[in-house]
Amino acid sequence: MSQRLCIAFIVALLSVQSVLAHYTVTYPSSRGFDDTKEPTAPCGGFDSVGTRSQFPLKDAFVEINSGHTAYSYLINLLVANEPAAADFSNNSANVAVATGTRSYPQAACLSLDMTKNSAAKAGANATIQIVYNGGDGELYQCIDVVLADTVPNWNNSMCINADGSASSSGSATTGSSSGSTTATTTQSPSTANSLTYTGGLMFAIAACLAFIIN
Repeated sequence: MSQRLCIAFIVALLSVQSVLAHYTVTYPSSRGFDDTKEPTAPCGGFDSVGTRSQFPLKDAFVEINSGHTAYSYLINLLVANEPAAADFSNNSANVAVATGTRSYPQAACLSLDMTKNSAAKAGANATIQIVYNGGDGELYQCIDVVLADTVPNWNNSMCINADGSASSSGSATTGSSSGSTTATTTQSPSTANSLTYTGGLMFAIAACLAFIIN
């Protein structure tokens, strides 16, 4: 009986890890985040348009923090004032402005090519949809924006890649927004929690195995 309880405990911990491995949007702000609803299309359970922020048509990027060590992503741009869920399924309106893969966790600067959507013009209301897949299914988040030729308060220093690689949207850094590629890596709260959890999981598995063997 104790062995069964030990195994059940490990399974429960593994199920928690699948939640910790989700991703967050760190710049600019998304509509909202709920890790339990993130698999819900088209916007991770947030169906209503949120506060819009100005978003540049040139040198645009989205910054995310990934719990997975490898993932693929697709970023769509839907130009509309009040997009409904059905609008995100319209391939002629919801146009891909970025797609790719990353093979490291934590911070990633995802560059966008806004010219791919012919409806992207200064002054237009739009929604950016991020579709992320770390191998366990698609996860969704949305950012509501107003497109602009220039955005005075746009923060290029937020374009950070945790592996230290550069991005076409700015000088990517490792865990720093100072513009230096030699900065010391820092952990976001979600990453730190994930690492702490992983250590605890390994300890729990070792303890249970020792108990079962003995």
